[in-house]
Amino acid sequence: MDYIHSLIMGIIQGITEFLPVSSSAHLALYPKIFNVHSALLDSVSYDVALHAGTLVALVLFFWKRILTLIGAFLKGLASGEARKTQDFKMGLFVIIATIPGALVGYKWNKYIEETFRDPVKIGTLLAVFGLVLLLADKIGKKTRETGDMNFFDSIIIGIAQALALIPGVSRAGITITSGMFLGFKRKDAAEFSFIMSIPIVAGAFLLELKHLIKTASGDGLSLSLIGFAAAAITGIFTIKFMLDFVKKNSYVPFVIYRVVFGLALIASFIKW
Repeated sequence: MDYIHSLIMGIIQGITEFLPVSSSAHLALYPKIFNVHSALLDSVSYDVALHAGTLVALVLFFWKRILTLIGAFLKGLASGEARKTQDFKMGLFVIIATIPGALVGYKWNKYIEETFRDPVKIGTLLAVFGLVLLLADKIGKKTRETGDMNFFDSIIIGIAQALALIPGVSRAGITITSGMFLGFKRKDAAEFSFIMSIPIVAGAFLLELKHLIKTASGDGLSLSLIGFAAAAITGIFTIKFMLDFVKKNSYVPFVIYRVVFGLALIASFIKW
């Protein structure tokens, strides 16, 4: 049965990582809702393995853009003229936006996961930040493109990404929200959100890799690989869906889902 749970959790990760609904919330809640009694499947290390799957999805989907940014950044390190290009600046902004989340994650990730993995807290954050997303979608000017990004924008979006370490906030949700508050178009905010997540997810995976190797032996390794593969495959299709969806549609359906799901969790798990 654990193999089926791992497959389902991998699919959940592949879908929710790129929708503004909080993948960490869904992964934390699944074992509690479906009474999964597996220490591995209800652990941060396993969550990181699933995030590695969606990291692979990101790299496969954006590999051309990634190579362009890396090449431009390396050229810019040696040439003042190259530092004037938009690709160099974008690569720099991705690095800058990664720093707040990396620092907070390295220092407080364990505390955050242990403190906020409660269903009532997750439900509250899902609903509250869903409404914040709605506000950004309604009042954001949505006229700017990623080519208009500056140092201030990358810092603000980076700080927002740091908040996403809390289950229920949503990395995609909060970074897209901050992007729209800064005036970026829906698609541009989403695309930058996805690309900027690559370094921090890769870093989290490397930090947890040693612990994951220790805990994921035998059946544990098989469970992790199933979840990893499911997240990677599902993630590629979800990225494509999300970028196409936001070209013509608002984030209202995701807001409704967050609020309804959040209130249902509060009603189900709160001690009246």
